[in-house]
Amino acid sequence: SYTDPWVPELHEGSHALSSIDFAKAVAGGCDCAVITTDHQAFDYAALAKMPLVVDTRNALKGFHGPNIFRL
Repeated sequence: SYTDPWVPELHEGSHALSSIDFAKAVAGGCDCAVITTDHQAFDYAALAKMPLVVDTRNALKGFHGPNIFRL
């Protein structure tokens, strides 16, 4: 069964990071996307157009650009 992939909030030291809706994120509502899982539920073409993408799963293997960083 499908489980919600969103992590609602993450705290690291004095930093608090919050998830936002995917549609809002790809419409310009976020500064950076971090791909931590390769999941069919995501629109990777839309993610590849975000200002900054950190891809830890090589989910964007067919996409190239100065905004995409692979780990």
